[in-house]
Amino acid sequence: MSVDVSSAAEAAHYAVRDLAAKLGIPASNITVAEKGEATWPDSSLGMPEPGMMYAQMLSEGFRVVLLVAGKMYEYHFGNGLVKMRSL
Repeated sequence: MSVDVSSAAEAAHYAVRDLAAKLGIPASNITVAEKGEATWPDSSLGMPEPGMMYAQMLSEGFRVVLLVAGKMYEYHFGNGLVKMRSL
């Protein structure tokens, strides 16, 4: 998925809206536990998928961790991309 964010605050706002839509819950039920700048070691944005090849280059972006009902979700942004996983 392609997304253009230019700050950790924008990344957090996008992540909250996205997760609320995915879970079918109000955004007010989601807490931003962490947000900040990140530098990923390659184009996988720190979330490599098995069998995939990634460009070996530093990728600047943002990391956001959200909390919903005791469960954590992590979003990584960089190079116009966003990736999400549950922790």
